[in-house]
Amino acid sequence: MHNTLKIYLLFPAVISPVCAHLHDEVQPDNGYHYQSPADIKPFDAIEHNEEYYGCGGYLRLGAIYTQTKSSPGLSSGALSGELGCGYQYNQHIKAHVAAFGIADLAFNTQQDIYKHPEFFNQYKDSYIVLGEAVLTLSYQDIEVHLGRQNFDSPHLDGDDLRMVANLFEAYLIDYHYSDEVYFGAGFVREASGWENGGNAADFVAIGTALGGANQGAWVNWLSFEQENLSSNAWVYVIPEHLTMYYAELAFSDQLSPDISYALGMQYDGGQEIGEARMGDINANTIGMMAAITAFNVTFTTAYNKNFGNAALASVGGGVFYTSLEDQTLDAISGQDAQSILMSLEYNADTWGAGLAAGDFSAKNKRIYHSQEINYFMHYSWQEKLAFEFMYAFIQDKTSPINTHQVRAMLTYLY
Repeated sequence: MHNTLKIYLLFPAVISPVCAHLHDEVQPDNGYHYQSPADIKPFDAIEHNEEYYGCGGYLRLGAIYTQTKSSPGLSSGALSGELGCGYQYNQHIKAHVAAFGIADLAFNTQQDIYKHPEFFNQYKDSYIVLGEAVLTLSYQDIEVHLGRQNFDSPHLDGDDLRMVANLFEAYLIDYHYSDEVYFGAGFVREASGWENGGNAADFVAIGTALGGANQGAWVNWLSFEQENLSSNAWVYVIPEHLTMYYAELAFSDQLSPDISYALGMQYDGGQEIGEARMGDINANTIGMMAAITAFNVTFTTAYNKNFGNAALASVGGGVFYTSLEDQTLDAISGQDAQSILMSLEYNADTWGAGLAAGDFSAKNKRIYHSQEINYFMHYSWQEKLAFEFMYAFIQDKTSPINTHQVRAMLTYLY
């Protein structure tokens, strides 16, 4: 393991350990969007999470409630699960298939209009989907993943904050050139899940999921790691839509056995191409993040600034340091958007809790200005059971409208 990764792992999990579709142990997914020290490890490559030995999965019980001033609240409860089975023919050929399902617990049996939509399909109903069917071929330092799969990258990621993560149909090749250099390329055709811009139960084209037309995304990435320093670069091309560029540089170190710090910088940009089916893009975003951990207490501050039109959207949680439960930089309407975040949290071996506050605004704050506060906690037991709780308060500074949201999830891995 590289020294860089060792240092990153010194920072405990910041957010609730929602199972990120891992079959052998409960590991923290980014249930809380901003990148604190626990999550600062850059996307040094496509992260694959398939299981190739026997069968397994998870069961998840979830509830969500959102209430906005002067309007009735939306609520839902659901039970979701995964059953996946893997098969390894030899060290070069492996396969994995998994089905995912969501069952409505009927919190709102009488009035469907009050049912929260983010747990279900577009009709607010239960559903089952063959979310994964992937063939993995490997030889020496080359690995190929073909088919429906779960993976994470800056602009396309699982973002496992609801009942089932985003899943993708993709055809990817990874190459470990050396211990320091890792690169790859591929084509991501479609996405399913609660952030695919359509029906969560269907696989839709990446271009459609981002608000455009029926096109997939070509992806290339390069990663370099050396001691405490990590860097990576990504290029996404969606023909007749846009090209997206992402780069990140991160540094972390230990001052003592109980004190560590991390610094990060990021750039995200995009430009329309061809028929420009998503209109004028012209996005250039920078970000900076700094965090220090002392005796299990972490303080994080971060800043993002976009120059020009709206920041780039993602199929997933997105790339920005300052993203919170509801507000993100790419959701800001208006020119030259910016966002600021501060957080304080405590993490022990099996539990953690904290709060974060963010300010999101356009250059002209009369067009867009919102503030958000998050309170969160998580608990895990024997690497099989995980609980998370999140409360978000969002204040629209341009109107008297305030929003409250509560989300709770209990996940069991088998």
